[in-house]
Amino acid sequence: MKHKFFFQAAVLLASLTLGACSSDDDNNDKTESAYTVETVTEAPTWQVDFSGNDERPDWQEPNPALYENWAIIIVQLEDALKPYVTDDDLLAFFVGGEMRGLTSPAVSQAEGAEADADRGTFLLKAYGNEADQNVVTVTLRYYCARLKQTFTRTVQMRYDMGEVYGLDDAIVPQFTLGCDKFPVAETHTLDPTDLAPIDVIPGAGDLLAAFVGDECRGVAEFNAPILLFNFLTVYGRAENERYTLKYYHAASQRVFTFTRTL
Repeated sequence: MKHKFFFQAAVLLASLTLGACSSDDDNNDKTESAYTVETVTEAPTWQVDFSGNDERPDWQEPNPALYENWAIIIVQLEDALKPYVTDDDLLAFFVGGEMRGLTSPAVSQAEGAEADADRGTFLLKAYGNEADQNVVTVTLRYYCARLKQTFTRTVQMRYDMGEVYGLDDAIVPQFTLGCDKFPVAETHTLDPTDLAPIDVIPGAGDLLAAFVGDECRGVAEFNAPILLFNFLTVYGRAENERYTLKYYHAASQRVFTFTRTL
């Protein structure tokens, strides 16, 4: 999995800044607009399709008798995955390819709206033979039954026997960055001053999205009051894909499609 983090957003901002309509004075050879504009009657429902065709893994719970100690890990799913959670989902904890813990969602999704606050919470008992406070490489694997997709994240953590992780600081693995369907992820941000070429003021309800053809590969929502869009993560199927950028301006109900690509 390759991740590129452009915190200065040079690539994305350049695509917007250069996206203004060209004039004859700027370049006599440029005769067509660098973006198109469409008026819409309602906000777009752009979203990335993470669905796949993975079968539910035949993961088996580890035998506690084989391990000397354990730790409790409370894991929260990303907001993007919470709507798809069902009781058939699984979260597994691996060390060196060996399963050390397995669990289902902590709150039954059949309990209705009152359980929404806890949707996507997993309470995992992770077993180990490592010495106290050892740093180990662990892999979390999440199977989403509704999406038929397995997500994987590998991190390093300090193993403290009997510790409960995730109480004070929420553990929210970026599982969407570990999706087999999209093995490449690039993260960008956008300052609203860089929208000057299209003469709009960003506001509540604005959206920024990346597309490959008609397929949405990433969406970010305007984040007031800090006047920034959230990081736009663009999900790719292969290296060096070309993405078209779309910006929905809620106040004017217009969608700007930039012909220049990321």
